[in-house]
Amino acid sequence: MKDRFEIEQWNSRCTEGMDREIQRANARLRHFRGVAASVMGEAQKLWLEIWDDLQDPRSHEEILEGKGTAGDCVIEGDRSLLLEKLHLLGIQIDYARRLCEGSIGNESQEEGEE
Repeated sequence: MKDRFEIEQWNSRCTEGMDREIQRANARLRHFRGVAASVMGEAQKLWLEIWDDLQDPRSHEEILEGKGTAGDCVIEGDRSLLLEKLHLLGIQIDYARRLCEGSIGNESQEEGEE
């Protein structure tokens, strides 16, 4: 009887430990998903801004009739803003890629181990 009771206690402790590990892993996954969704959401908003900036302001009739030029859609002053947005988009996409690869969290852990 004593052996069976000890086995049940040991089994209960193992199960509790596994439950804690599962909960911890699920919490980390929820956090990862939240961060990834946020980064990608910001990148998508920025992409939409860039897309809108690059749209031809002419109507479909003007385009078909050949009125104006498509090159007029990006003014020289807006070009630097557009390049800045493209640079930020590249940073956000790179961050999302590294986050999904797992290299972001590993860098800080590796630095702490040295």
